[in-house]
Amino acid sequence: MSRAFGIDTSRMGEEELLATLDEIEQRRRADYARELAVLAELDGRTTAGRRGYRDVAVLTWEILRINAYDARQRVAHARTAVARHGPTGTPLKPDLPEVGAAVAEGAIGPEHEEAIRATMARFPRPVSLPDREHAEALLTTAAREYEPHTVTALGREIVARLNQDGNPPTEHHLTRPTRFLDWRDTQGGRLRGTFELDAETAALVTGLIEPRAKPHSSPEEPDRRSKHQRQGDASADMLRAAARCPDDGPTEPGEPVTVMVSITPDDLKHGTGHGLLHGQESHSATQIRRIACDTYVAPALLGSTGEILNIGQKHRTIPLTIRRALILRDNGCTFPDHRRKPKQCQAHLIFRANGGPTALHNLTLLYPHHHHNLIHHTEWHIRIRNGLPEFIPPTFLHPKRKPRRNLLHRQGKEVV
Repeated sequence: MSRAFGIDTSRMGEEELLATLDEIEQRRRADYARELAVLAELDGRTTAGRRGYRDVAVLTWEILRINAYDARQRVAHARTAVARHGPTGTPLKPDLPEVGAAVAEGAIGPEHEEAIRATMARFPRPVSLPDREHAEALLTTAAREYEPHTVTALGREIVARLNQDGNPPTEHHLTRPTRFLDWRDTQGGRLRGTFELDAETAALVTGLIEPRAKPHSSPEEPDRRSKHQRQGDASADMLRAAARCPDDGPTEPGEPVTVMVSITPDDLKHGTGHGLLHGQESHSATQIRRIACDTYVAPALLGSTGEILNIGQKHRTIPLTIRRALILRDNGCTFPDHRRKPKQCQAHLIFRANGGPTALHNLTLLYPHHHHNLIHHTEWHIRIRNGLPEFIPPTFLHPKRKPRRNLLHRQGKEVV
């Protein structure tokens, strides 16, 4: 489209489009800060009442023709972020002054502000002023760097820590069984039923089923089973394994299969040339390095004419003991803003091509999408700093490439 909404985008390069998108967002945030200042001033006057409206929110709803919920939220944001006067002229500080400063700078948008305001509204009573101020500072700092949903997730962690005792159990919770299974026979010998499991047993079941429930697709034959069908098939596999031998199941959720790699050591190290997987499928050295990032590898030594001279013993690139330590440290996918469980992640060897060691300080957990699509194929980079992984984004996301961390798993640090 050459021109739409008063802007000609057809002649813009990618860098200019991305810069324009960021510029528009900054203007939107600046305009929103001005709107909150106006609402805060109206809130301190008797304008709404003199014009026949119950309060400023209803007046705003009528003037701007927006939803009543949105109008109330904007007034709440004004009280959160802007200093104002009460009806009697008494000066009132903003409810959350650090949030207000970030809004005024354009560092955060309305979605960030709502995430912080809603979180702090859920704080248990009473909360000490130092705890409240510390929580506001943590959430505001996170909002300056991350998306609103990350701020909300961090907020849940803070609320949980401030309210560690939780709500007192009711009689219903004390008497209800922790787990049950109810089934009935149907036509053809099939079973249908319902079940409920406690958290410990649920973790055991999902850890056994999820690795088996992954789609088994190939270019020739995609896996057309639904998620529920895959989980049903995985349950049958798990039961068959249990019937044969209690130790027959996988010892590590999501453990990869053995990969037979035939490639020269130099090509594998430098990412040049091609190699064969299982002696058939040709892949680039870069692809093989990615596939072999966390697998059982059986090296094959080839002669000058391609004949196999020796087959090495298969070995794991990530030993089980190191993987367990990695899970304890990372608690899930370490890519910023993502909350994936360890059993859904793969271990990524940060510096593999240059002979980096298979050690905790050179590893991190990544969800497959981030592992294969971003880290191996884009300008994102990872480094370990102060014992924890941090990610360096491409320049189009941050011109100075300021490192980011995933705040959702806490990675061994206290939130409050």
